[in-house]
Formats: sequence, structure tokens, C-alpha cells
Amino acid sequence: MEFTALFLAVTIVMLVAWFGRRSLALALFAAGMIACVATYLHHATDTLKLSF
Repeated sequence: MEFTALFLAVTIVMLVAWFGRRSLALALFAAGMIACVATYLHHATDTLKLSF
């Protein structure tokens, strides 16, 4: 679900960059990148429960 939200956020950033102001697009892009890094770190540090 969070990946869908990240995809929609990136889509909104692209639309703002195309039609809106540059400063707003850069701010939204920075917020989106922080969200992407936070999601990556959340999943990268998750321990896998494997049983062989």
C-alpha cells in the first residue's frame, strides 16, 4: 500500500512540475525522496523469518 502512495506522490510531483511552480515542485520532490528513503530503510532493516 505504501508503494502505491509513493507512486501517486511521484505522479503528483510530476504534474506540479509540469503545470505549477518550480519551488513547490522542488519541495514536493524533496518530501517524496525522504518518504522513499524512509520506506527503503523500513524494509531493508526488517528481519526475515525464514525456516528451512
